[in-house]
Amino acid sequence: MNTILIYDESFSGFLSAVYHVFDKGLKNVSIVKPKHYVPDMFAEGKRIEANEEHARRVWSSLEVKITKHGAKEMYKAFLSEIKGTEDVLLQYIMHVYATESFNYTDLSNVSALRVSQVARMVTREMHHIQTYLEFKTTDDDMDVAVLNSNFNMIPLIGNYFKRRYLNKKWLIYDARRKYALHFDMEALSQTRLSVEKQSEILQRSEFKSPLLYVNLQDSVQKEYGNAS
Repeated sequence: MNTILIYDESFSGFLSAVYHVFDKGLKNVSIVKPKHYVPDMFAEGKRIEANEEHARRVWSSLEVKITKHGAKEMYKAFLSEIKGTEDVLLQYIMHVYATESFNYTDLSNVSALRVSQVARMVTREMHHIQTYLEFKTTDDDMDVAVLNSNFNMIPLIGNYFKRRYLNKKWLIYDARRKYALHFDMEALSQTRLSVEKQSEILQRSEFKSPLLYVNLQDSVQKEYGNAS
């Protein structure tokens, strides 16, 4: 019987689902977000809770098997949030462990190729944001910028902007995912803003999408599916 694992959309949740796949020896399995789950009379749906210990074990193992750089590229592909990415990543991980001497630069496997393609798109988007993201100073002396990317970029750009604006308070708001990255001149933190604060930021910010790689993105989405 087929199995559909439903995870909580976090990376830890995804890795916990991967752990479950290997722990239970599942073969015909799919991993989906709750909003993408469609009940199937020929498949068992099972919710997987995020387990930090299981996630850590999978991640540590991947860092050894595909190197830390290869694992980070896989993480970037996850952050693309393109629908179907979880299954591509699962097939990639299965391929990794089925190959005795795996080299992440070998793209002869279709799932490895797809992961590499999407990771490159996310990397280009990250570099573009680092170069062109514009901040505006608010009345309370905080620099604020707004993102409008198809990809979940906030987990990737924090340390760069912390180094660049070490002596400023700043906030980067993701208009699509409705959460922000905040730096108070001491620590970085991810935060949810009130509806009023979100509206205030958007009204003050005339922003354009920093995503320039539309054609490349569309070409990969023909195989991957639409962004989630």
